[in-house]
Amino acid sequence: MHLTLMVPLMMFGWLPFAVWMFGRIRPGHRAALCGFLLAWMFLPLYGYHLPALPTYDKISAASYGVLLGAAVHDREAFRRFSPHICDLPVALWCFASMCSSVTNNLGVYDGGSAMLANVVAWGIPYYIGRVYFDNTAALRELCIGLFVGAVAYIPFCWTEFAISPRLHKIVYGWHPGNFGQTKRSGGWRPMVFMKHGLMCGMWMASGAVAGLRLWQARSIPGKMPWGGISTGLVVGVLILTLVLCKSFGALVLMILGGVMIPFVARFRMMLPIVIVCTVPSLYMLARGSGWWDAENLIAASLTISNEERSESLAFRIKNENVLIEKALLRPVFGWAGWKRSFIFNASGVAVSVPDGLWIVAFGQNGLFGLSTLTLTLLLPQILFLKTFPASMWRQTAVASIAPLSVLLGLFMIDNLFNDMFNPAMLLSAGGITGLYIRHSRGERVLSQGTISVKEPENGVRLL
Repeated sequence: MHLTLMVPLMMFGWLPFAVWMFGRIRPGHRAALCGFLLAWMFLPLYGYHLPALPTYDKISAASYGVLLGAAVHDREAFRRFSPHICDLPVALWCFASMCSSVTNNLGVYDGGSAMLANVVAWGIPYYIGRVYFDNTAALRELCIGLFVGAVAYIPFCWTEFAISPRLHKIVYGWHPGNFGQTKRSGGWRPMVFMKHGLMCGMWMASGAVAGLRLWQARSIPGKMPWGGISTGLVVGVLILTLVLCKSFGALVLMILGGVMIPFVARFRMMLPIVIVCTVPSLYMLARGSGWWDAENLIAASLTISNEERSESLAFRIKNENVLIEKALLRPVFGWAGWKRSFIFNASGVAVSVPDGLWIVAFGQNGLFGLSTLTLTLLLPQILFLKTFPASMWRQTAVASIAPLSVLLGLFMIDNLFNDMFNPAMLLSAGGITGLYIRHSRGERVLSQGTISVKEPENGVRLL
């Protein structure tokens, strides 16, 4: 691997840059949003191994940068946080690694290291969401940030359509992952600065769901601030880019989200949202118990997709089946890290590949870890539905943030078959939870861009 000078410059320059952003960008939630999204979009896929600390990679840089910037320029933000029982799932998910290491006789030090890594990757983004995005105005800007972030990736995706996914190699010196997987259906699947084309596709899909609903609800201007280009046209180009990304799963999830949100608003029926919330849990329950081997799912995929995609699904399912068998040998706290949950041949070579986040969590951290991870993502969706029933989804203020709740469900579905982390989902989870907590305490958030959840349906519009 040949690293260019840009790698250390970007990685270690990010912390002072994040502090500078907090000093220049107000209010603080905008600096936090830029800190996470820009780091995730553009930092290299490289990790520095530091003593007694988790690997310093792009998510570590984002988390440390935002914390440091807030500590220097916005200490008051930390005083606004008070723990709540709704924060328990993410705390237990971070602690699950300690339980797994100790019960596998790997020691407290190993457990502490794994737990700290989870805190940095999952706990800090969630915490920042709780602190900075606990009102509808900030959540709306988070939704806009997802849309703008995906739009910013459009020219990079089109560049890689033409020259193949090599921007990371051009800028940072090497291509992460298997280059052979970037070739799909006679064209290229762009990666830009993400670890896989599937992750890039889901990033574009998330932005498309957010942008489409913001545009439909007229929660953003009809023309983009640069060049006076029609926002509707930009949304259309974003969707076209997603189609060309050749990520079938991300495209299906984008269509699902894009149709479901206006359906709920129009017919005031929560059933589609409830289905999206519950399907991942039902899938994990059926698969993790060993009750369903999912072989019929492979056969069904042949009727709705091509052979290449069906083979990819079959590979995932067959690997899941053997990994589930091993996970059930230690069902409570799992096998811990170091690939101990993998299947190895007689030569000590791993012959199983866990693709989905759920099977990784189940194998490493058992039912305890899988349950707490699921609740970390599922509970905010439930709290959102409790705070904003279907009768309120036509309000522009609610329509402006509803995509964040729906995207959490789509993120869970995507991670049944992929392990594609996205810190924006943790910001959303923390923000939605914080909004519910404020509402449960009887607070009425009346600042610009927010609503009282008791206002009539023709309440505040965000134009």
